Amino acid sequence: MAMPRYRPLHLCLLILLIYTTPSIGGLNGTELLKAACNQTSDYAFCYAILIADPNAGGPQALAGDLANAALRLAQTKATHAQSLIPLLLQNATTSLDHNRLQMCQSSNNKAISQLSSANNDFNSDSLDTMVEEINTAARATNDCLTEIQDKGTHFSLLATINADLIKLYEICIVSTRYFTVEDLY
Repeated sequence: MAMPRYRPLHLCLLILLIYTTPSIGGLNGTELLKAACNQTSDYAFCYAILIADPNAGGPQALAGDLANAALRLAQTKATHAQSLIPLLLQNATTSLDHNRLQMCQSSNNKAISQLSSANNDFNSDSLDTMVEEINTAARATNDCLTEIQDKGTHFSLLATINADLIKLYEICIVSTRYFTVEDLY
C-alpha cells in the first residue's frame, strides 16, 4: 500500500493550521475569562478579579494573561499576609494563638517562595513546574487557614487573605488548561 504523497505546500498549510488553531475553540477575551471562571469554585470572585485587570479583562486576553494576573495578585496578597502576621504575633494573647501564627508565618514564607519560583517558571514557559509550585503554595496557605479559620475575630483578616489566595491559585491553575501556542510565545 503506497503512502499518500503530500506536496510541500500542503504540509506548510497543515503546519500553519495546527500552529494557529487554539486548542480550546479559539476563546479569548471575555469568552475565555467566563469559561475559565466557570471552572473555578467561585465564579463571582474570579470574574471580578480578572475583569478588573486591563490585560486579563481585555478583548484580546489570552489564557496566559489570566494566569499572569492571578499569579501577580497572589504574590501581592501573600506579601500583605507576610506583613500582617508580625502585627498579629505582637497582639497574640495566648500561647496557642502565638503558635498558630508562627505556623502561619512559616507557611506564608513557603508560599511566597513557591510563588516566586512559579513566576520564574511562568516566564520561562515551564508550566508543569509552575503548576506544581502553585499547588505547593496552596497547600501551605491552606495549612495556615485551617489553623486560624473560625478561631476568633483577631484572625479574620488573615483568614480572608488566605481564602482569597487559595482562590487565586485556583484561577491560575485553571487558566493554564486554556493555554494555546500563542500563550507560550
